Amino acid sequence: MNQAIQFLEDEFIDESKAAIVFSVFVDGYKRICAITINTLADQFAEGEPLLVFERFRWDIEEIAEKAILSQLDDSEGYYWLSK
Repeated sequence: MNQAIQFLEDEFIDESKAAIVFSVFVDGYKRICAITINTLADQFAEGEPLLVFERFRWDIEEIAEKAILSQLDDSEGYYWLSK
């Protein structure tokens, strides 16, 4: 894992985005990552979204790290891990 990227354990469900949102520090700056609940179920497992997220945290963080390093943030600054 990249030392300049540190994931926080602050994930929550954002109902308005139908996604799990979580934070990461990148070179000391807080950034936001998100994965839709549908993508979480399709790519990992169905079930209670926060429990699925916790179960696959390392895999999700690896995908998020790739998105961050590729600078794939949207106009709101979110790094979406959804297709």
